[in-house]
Amino acid sequence: MTIYRGCLVSYLVTAGPPTPNGDLHLGHLSGPYLAGDILTRYLRMIGERATYISAGDDHQSYVARMAKQEGRDPATVAAENGARIRESLASAGISLDLFASPAQSPRYSGFIERFFRTLLDRDALEERTTDQPFCITCDRFAFEAHLRGRCSHCDAESDGGICEACGKPNAGADLIDPACVTCGGTPERRPLRQLWFPLERYRSAAEFTFACAWLNPRARALVAEMLAQPLPDVPATQPAEWGIAVPASGYDDQRISAWFELGPHYLALTDLLPEARGNPGGWQTPWTGFDNVVQCFGFDSIYFHVVLFPAIFQAFDPRLRPPIGFITNEFFRLDGSKFSTSRGHALWAGAFLREHDADALRFHLARVAPEIEQTNFTLDEFEATRRDELIGIWDDWLKDLAKRCEAAGGMVPLAPAPRSAPLALARLASLFGDLSHCYSVQGFSPSRAAHLLSEIVRVARRFRAEHAVFDGKPASALEAAGALAVELAFARSLALAAAPILPGFADRLWRDLGERGAVAEARWELLPAMPTAGTAISLSTTGYFEPARPGSEPAPPEPTSEAEAAPPADDIETAPSEAEGEPIEANAEARAEAPSPAERTEPAPRANRRRAR
Repeated sequence: MTIYRGCLVSYLVTAGPPTPNGDLHLGHLSGPYLAGDILTRYLRMIGERATYISAGDDHQSYVARMAKQEGRDPATVAAENGARIRESLASAGISLDLFASPAQSPRYSGFIERFFRTLLDRDALEERTTDQPFCITCDRFAFEAHLRGRCSHCDAESDGGICEACGKPNAGADLIDPACVTCGGTPERRPLRQLWFPLERYRSAAEFTFACAWLNPRARALVAEMLAQPLPDVPATQPAEWGIAVPASGYDDQRISAWFELGPHYLALTDLLPEARGNPGGWQTPWTGFDNVVQCFGFDSIYFHVVLFPAIFQAFDPRLRPPIGFITNEFFRLDGSKFSTSRGHALWAGAFLREHDADALRFHLARVAPEIEQTNFTLDEFEATRRDELIGIWDDWLKDLAKRCEAAGGMVPLAPAPRSAPLALARLASLFGDLSHCYSVQGFSPSRAAHLLSEIVRVARRFRAEHAVFDGKPASALEAAGALAVELAFARSLALAAAPILPGFADRLWRDLGERGAVAEARWELLPAMPTAGTAISLSTTGYFEPARPGSEPAPPEPTSEAEAAPPADDIETAPSEAEGEPIEANAEARAEAPSPAERTEPAPRANRRRAR
């Protein structure tokens, strides 16, 4: 089953596929999924068309390993965990235009097979026999998730395929002291005939991508180090029972390597997007035209996305353009150790979000994001962020502002701004400029953005402290009213600025300030505007981040029109057709007219849904 919403593409944002061998954990959310969501929301606010896609990495050997451990079918494991991942993403406010399940899509598999056959037809794959690790006890070749040893580059513990510590690839046989993950035995070497991709032959594609696309310094250093040496050949097939069949005779006992598949995976996902009107190029438009592709992924996938995949693309079709930028993250740690699904060291996103506010979690994850170095998550630090920052500082100011607005008649005052206002508003404009940089591809930094949001609140609180002297003094009533209007401008700007990171909070605050429509529909402002005098204000006097109390949430308001009463058209999950297993296109016209994700009004998660005053 595939969930999608149609929109024209000028930016295509991709998030590296999560392996469906379990639910997402908070380490996953802190990386490419939150990053891609923040970037996409900002791009739409500045008026760009942006499509955000991802899918499960269904054919990974980790899925097969998990299935074997549980005595189940890999397809079932991938489907069940893919559904859990989809639910967790939604609970976290991660709004994807497409999250596909490749193992359930004949269209996806067909695309990968055609891609592979094209490489064969163009002699871009070579057949060769090499000695590979074979576990006698398990009676199988050990590769990727089935093999563990020490990296020949950095000596760290590593699985087959890629070393998470140094980010460099291996072919399994390169590992020092290899061991079978299933039985722990030492594999022997046996000859194995496979199809290989001669990466060095296509190194110019990696060099061109490295020269043109934006990468942070850590990623650039790693790629430069790899490009300074001959590039290793890459196995395109593996002796597996799970995965996409190799479309070549003599390889019935092998499957396309999941790591190799991950390159054309992104093209196949774009092919699953509904064809937009006026965009007959289909999947080719974003990759061969003038659209901007931005890819988000973890440190251990830098080699694949920046070196291997551009080379595979060049071999397939030299017209394919490289992404304009890659947004990478380091590993996120839990209580000092790396999050790990396979090792069970994790806080699972679904369970965590049933107990905690999504916006508070998004803010904390952005604040401590592992952008340039590994960072750590502890429950105590998360609670401190929510309690001391969001409740203790943000809510404290907004609740006080709400009470003063009520006392002033519940609307934006009509009064001249105090003489100190221009300096405060200039500082606010400066913060918006910095935020624009933090939300952009080249300067992308959720961590800096989260701290700048807090700075907006602190500047507003200082402005309030300076002008509290006017309170209760009839002779200064006009200046007090003007200062209140300036504070409301800060609150309005906070709603705009916070929308990419805290969408539920931002939308509620935006509406409480009397603004029309969802905050996602609002245009980003480099020069934040003053609220319109006379606008009705209904800020919460109980705060925006306090846990909802039982019974405090009133019944939902009656819809004011048939349009509001009906569910949004793009919230419908489109089931596969019986014939093709693909999205049914019967309602394509209605979806084309439906609001895009940037125009939708989604319910805020958990506590942010309440409207108590």
